Amino acid sequence: MSDCVFDTSFVATANGSLTGEKKGNLLNRRLTAIRKVVDRENRVRYNPKLLTEYMTVVKKRRNDVVDQFFELLDSDRAVRLKTNTLRHADKTKANDCRWPTHDQHVLAAAIGGTEVSIHVTENALGACAAAIKRVFGFKVNHVA
Repeated sequence: MSDCVFDTSFVATANGSLTGEKKGNLLNRRLTAIRKVVDRENRVRYNPKLLTEYMTVVKKRRNDVVDQFFELLDSDRAVRLKTNTLRHADKTKANDCRWPTHDQHVLAAAIGGTEVSIHVTENALGACAAAIKRVFGFKVNHVA
C-alpha cells in the first residue's frame, strides 16, 4: 500500500460542497486523492503539527469525504508520527531542494513511508517536485 501526506491547504480546499465537484475540476482532483485514503487504496501519514493545522483550518466539514478523512485520522488505518521536524541532514536536503521551511513538517511526515505521494496546492511546493523526487524519492502531486 502506498502512503501519502496532505498539506493543510490541500485538505482545506477539498472541504467544499460536493455540488461543486465536476469530473476533472480542482475539487474533484483533491477529493479523489482523499477518497483513495478513505477507500483504503492509500494510507495517510501525518504528525501533530499537520493534525493541528487540519483542525484549525477545517472548522466546519462541508462534505462526507473530508468528514471520513478526519474520522480515519483517529484509526489504525492512519500512520500518526511523533515528530514534526526533519533531522539535520534531511533539513539540509530539503533546503537544497528549495522546499519552504514553513512546510518542512510535511516532509517530516513523509520520511519512512512507502511509495510516498505528497499532495499540495501551493505553487512553491509544486515547484520543488522534481528535486524532492530526485533527493527523497517522494512524488509531489501539485493540484492548483
